[in-house]
Amino acid sequence: MGEEVKKSEEKKEEEAKKPEEDKKGEGKEEKPSEEKKDDKKTEESKEPAPPDDIVLRVYMHCEGCARKVKRCLKGFEGVEDVQTDCKTHKVVVKGNNADPLKVLERVQRKIHKQVELLSPIPKPPAEDAKKKGEEDKENVKPEEKKEQPQVIIVVLKVHMHCEACAQEIRKRIQRMKGVEAADPDLKSSQVTVKGVFDPPKLVEFIYKRTGKHAELKLKS
Repeated sequence: MGEEVKKSEEKKEEEAKKPEEDKKGEGKEEKPSEEKKDDKKTEESKEPAPPDDIVLRVYMHCEGCARKVKRCLKGFEGVEDVQTDCKTHKVVVKGNNADPLKVLERVQRKIHKQVELLSPIPKPPAEDAKKKGEEDKENVKPEEKKEQPQVIIVVLKVHMHCEACAQEIRKRIQRMKGVEAADPDLKSSQVTVKGVFDPPKLVEFIYKRTGKHAELKLKS
């Protein structure tokens, strides 16, 4: 008898646990649906906002005037729907691609009455691009002027025993980058060099190219 009582109690405990587990499972299954709702909300928020309606003020004293306005805009470029209100003298034009200025001109030309545009005129993308371009130009900092390297003149003492030797040294020196002119003087064994260069490097260059030792005498 004692064993049967224990078994019956165990069965009752198992049956009591099952509903709790089922509830937990249901709770877990509900989470994906909540996530789907969140995804839908984000998708809806990503969708672009619908364009504003075009609102005009047109003097309409009867329904006949209102119908005339609707007829003149029926099938017009970008116009999808037209709503008129004779009491407030307002015309609401719906359409994603409707141009407010073209709609205004169309109504004025067809009904020969004073028409006023109440809704704001959208800015054309070209103007926005121009403004951005002007702002970018203003933000661009003027380029700093680089200091131009200073032209120097140096006098070198180089041993030259003949005119041919002097001309050869002149040709070799002029091959160095930055050298503008080289003027050898055979009598004084000096060479005047003009250009943008480093004098010690010039001395080294002469030795490498001619095998002659040059001594820096004057720099200006």
